[in-house]
Amino acid sequence: MKPSIIFVVCFLSWFSVLSRQVVALDVPDLPEATKPIPGALVVPEGTGVHIFTHHGEWSSFFNTGGGGEPFFLISGALKNTSGKSLAYIKLQFELLSEDGVVIMRDYGYNRKAEALREEEYEAGKKSLVEMAIEQLKPGEQDGFRFFFFKEDLPEFHSYRVRLLETR
Repeated sequence: MKPSIIFVVCFLSWFSVLSRQVVALDVPDLPEATKPIPGALVVPEGTGVHIFTHHGEWSSFFNTGGGGEPFFLISGALKNTSGKSLAYIKLQFELLSEDGVVIMRDYGYNRKAEALREEEYEAGKKSLVEMAIEQLKPGEQDGFRFFFFKEDLPEFHSYRVRLLETR
């Protein structure tokens, strides 16, 4: 057997073993990641949008100092079932108390239209046409996501995603 083949086999075996090892990073104040966070959807009939997955979880952005900034991420996937192209799908993301009371809310858009959160558009300095958002074609799928940073959050029990409008 050639030495180069032996080297490749040994390297791949070594890499396979190391790639399966879990590396834990210590992030202070990150809530228990294994605790499930229940979520719900509110999608009015006739909107032409089907949200087929959603998930809420704690995560963190890591920085060069070894720490991280914890956040709660709500993400999911949706499909345009309207039969026409949509410029955007606007969603409201709510954090709820144990009694189901909204304690914090904010809004966002499907991934293709996330640029609509830019200050120039929200302030009316740019039109929807000027934003050059790629439309979501009929039958096409897209994702959505929203971050709530832990330092800004009161304690909450669950989340809800509410479809606000399509255009």
